[in-house]
Amino acid sequence: MGLEFWCIILIPVTYKHHRGFVDDLDLLKKFEPVVRYAKSERFYPMAVEPYLEKCMLFPSGPIGAAELFGHLNEPLAGKIGRLESHQYFLRFVNKPLYDFDAWLWWVAGSVMALVVGWFSLGWVGLEIAISASLLAVLVLFLLSSPIRLRIIPATLAVSLFIGLSVAPVWLFFRPIPGVSIAVEYFILLPIYLFILFYLLMRTLKYIIETILPEGPGLVMDMLSQSTERIAKEAGKLYAEILKNHHQPVYYGRVVRETDVSGAEWTILQYHYFYAFNDWRLAANGFNHHEGDWEMSAIYLKNNQPVSVLLSQHGAGYMETWDNMLKAIDHDGNKTTHPIIYAALGSHANYSKPDVIRSPAMYNPGRLQRFLFWFDGLIHYLFLWFNPNQKARHIALEEMRLKQEHLLEEHAFDQLRDETDHYVVRLPMEIATGDGVRIGAQGKSSKEPIIKSSQYLRRVMSDRSITLPEVREWRCILLNSEQGWVQYKGLWGVKSILGEESGPPGPKWDKPKGKKAIVSERVRWDKPLEWLARLEKNKH
Repeated sequence: MGLEFWCIILIPVTYKHHRGFVDDLDLLKKFEPVVRYAKSERFYPMAVEPYLEKCMLFPSGPIGAAELFGHLNEPLAGKIGRLESHQYFLRFVNKPLYDFDAWLWWVAGSVMALVVGWFSLGWVGLEIAISASLLAVLVLFLLSSPIRLRIIPATLAVSLFIGLSVAPVWLFFRPIPGVSIAVEYFILLPIYLFILFYLLMRTLKYIIETILPEGPGLVMDMLSQSTERIAKEAGKLYAEILKNHHQPVYYGRVVRETDVSGAEWTILQYHYFYAFNDWRLAANGFNHHEGDWEMSAIYLKNNQPVSVLLSQHGAGYMETWDNMLKAIDHDGNKTTHPIIYAALGSHANYSKPDVIRSPAMYNPGRLQRFLFWFDGLIHYLFLWFNPNQKARHIALEEMRLKQEHLLEEHAFDQLRDETDHYVVRLPMEIATGDGVRIGAQGKSSKEPIIKSSQYLRRVMSDRSITLPEVREWRCILLNSEQGWVQYKGLWGVKSILGEESGPPGPKWDKPKGKKAIVSERVRWDKPLEWLARLEKNKH
């Protein structure tokens, strides 16, 4: 029997052969989605247990600390479902982000340098040794710090720019020993100014091309508990998990309800758990966080599919069943498997391949107009300072022809020279589907995709990733009595920035109000109400 028919039922043994559960499994498999990912996606749906094996549990409040004290010696996977409070968070990356041996070498090297410097050059040697030691500790700190790694080139670029700008004052406004004033000002100064101008322009181009577009993410990383460094470590941990757990997983749940008109509804919920959301690292997105719960749901009315609901950034989107793309089997027939496109890094679900610029997520208004304007300005500056003359000519021609539309959303979409890929400017949702495809196999070449490399720098689109060996789903029937489902805490580190914190589990909503009351998610407890809300938003 093929892997596509495997399914594990995590329910009490006494109910294992109950016909209702067999029907649930059949329904879940019949309408099981096909999920397509972008080319450089690093994390895929996985089972919860391997994640918990890597995690540590921490209290986030006094009630949590007191309750945790009574469960110190219990295994994590068993105890989290018995914790009543929501004042907890899981931490996936627990490896220290520094190399202890490197610090030992720094201490030994510094001591040796101080001794050699003192006995060879006296106080001068001591000053040189101290300066070298401080420089070495700065480099070690930057390399080991969880702060975004791109802050290092950003800091160096800005420092170089400032240094080059003030250097003429230091060099030429005081006499240079052994050099005449005529040579200094008529030969050395013009040569230096020429070199200075070239270096300043190259540095400014680097800042505009690389630093400014990533500025929002860099600032977020300074305030975050899930930085770029954490994201890379999470990728390594997930790659280790894939060595023993080769198959992607979804947690299936079936809910049956009757509406006020007497219609019978069957809601098929597909819950996906990801070890990490690396939207900022993958596509310069808004946030990072450990743990990521997403969901798609198929609504059957009187046994006929009518709607598909997709989770997107804590909210959702509804698409009619007829408008959903369907997978094609090997014989060329349309199946009952809808195709879903998961966005790069964020894992938000979409009904078609698309690249959505983040301002489109906001309601039209001043913020949206400012973001579009700032985005266009950065992109124009990139083209202006690009040494490629063709790119500069195109930018000027576009300005002349489209003056009134210069800074609108798609004004620069087609601008690209021979060597430079698109610059990721404002964060984008890259739901292109040109990477791994998980689900029912068939004629997948017929399914539409977009090339994500058109919107990403090559360093992003070609980044090193570890892929799951199996491309069919492993189904686990979700039962609300499972221990970890009852866990009300966060599935990742808690951050001072709400969007940077791990999410709650599939059953629970984020705490609300001063008393921090935790309630069940609407999509879990009242799926028909969730459908009604999204239908209203769609219209």
